[in-house]
Amino acid sequence: LPAWGHAPHYFFVAYDPAGGVWLKFDVVADLRYGKPFRTLRLDLAETCLRRRQRREFAWVLSPADEFFTLFLHCLLDKGNFREARRERLIELRRQISSDEALAKKVAEYLARYLAPAITWDMLTQAMAAEDWPALLKRRRAVARRLFWRNPMMSAWRLVATIALRRMRPLLFALRQRGFSVALLAPDGAGKSTLAKELTRDTYLRARLIYMGTNIDASTVGLPTTRWLHEQLKARRNGGRTTGAAKKTSPPWIILKGFAFANRLVEQWYRAGVAIGHLLAGRLVVFDRYIYDSWLNKPPATAWKRLRRKLFESICPRPDLVILLDAPGQMLFERKREHTPEWLEKQRRAYLALQDHVPQMRIVNATQQADAVKREVTAMIWRQRGLRVSKM
Repeated sequence: LPAWGHAPHYFFVAYDPAGGVWLKFDVVADLRYGKPFRTLRLDLAETCLRRRQRREFAWVLSPADEFFTLFLHCLLDKGNFREARRERLIELRRQISSDEALAKKVAEYLARYLAPAITWDMLTQAMAAEDWPALLKRRRAVARRLFWRNPMMSAWRLVATIALRRMRPLLFALRQRGFSVALLAPDGAGKSTLAKELTRDTYLRARLIYMGTNIDASTVGLPTTRWLHEQLKARRNGGRTTGAAKKTSPPWIILKGFAFANRLVEQWYRAGVAIGHLLAGRLVVFDRYIYDSWLNKPPATAWKRLRRKLFESICPRPDLVILLDAPGQMLFERKREHTPEWLEKQRRAYLALQDHVPQMRIVNATQQADAVKREVTAMIWRQRGLRVSKM
């Protein structure tokens, strides 16, 4: 499963497409405490596992172990006792107080690890009076007590944790490279809607990069693009530029050259931004891709072949390509653009790309938008999980 976090705290994440819900498994591999860095280790993990108890369908910590570990988690990791945590600690204390063996075990833990910073008597008195601020005042004393139980290892964990955090971008680039998916579809299939929905899903950590020519849909681009677009549009409309724009408007041939160079650099810039997100371990969603240009006739001249090569050379190969497929008649009824025949022809051209793009998957776009989103999310997470399992 794809995972977040680092030792000793991991989050393994799965997706259920039937319900459209995420399942997050919170796994603690060792007992370490502290804020902002968990460097204060207790050698109780094996003991807690040996003493665990079965409750209905799950294994849980014994009351004594749960009380002690939860108390330290609130005190050292969170620096507060939230209401739900307070209620649980009070309930556990009642269970422990009514069982001499449990009370003896907790008192032993406190004497071995926390005394004299906090003792069993101090703890029970504060909880009986619900004087949580008094316990929080002992936070630094408890941290010092745990640090000096094994100062060399505590200091080493602190240094190592800081170093690893500084190296996180490099480690992501080397070990947890992100995932990219390109969305292709005929007009009216719901591609842009799907792209936006994927980026709204916080579990995916997705970044949307529009790779087409529609300026209004652009998510990453150069500041010069809109100005050049307006200049070219004005020239096509008969040169109706006014005022300062007319005085600064360059000759047509130069304007065309600038527009081509701008378009090329912009695509390279978008590709660079995408690569940056991938190196940071994120999901990149491409709305449109260079594969869209493959629907056109092959370039007939050397210049056009070079032009296509320049645009294709820098684009990172997507890990997954999703084609939203629907009949031309349905696509026409959704947007009332083009004709059913033209849209059906475009659809068949997209389907033919399967022979050239092996990572392409077909998704039935006649479904409701939410069903499409669930199916695509499951595909992305499944492919990402296969990559993680090979690391």
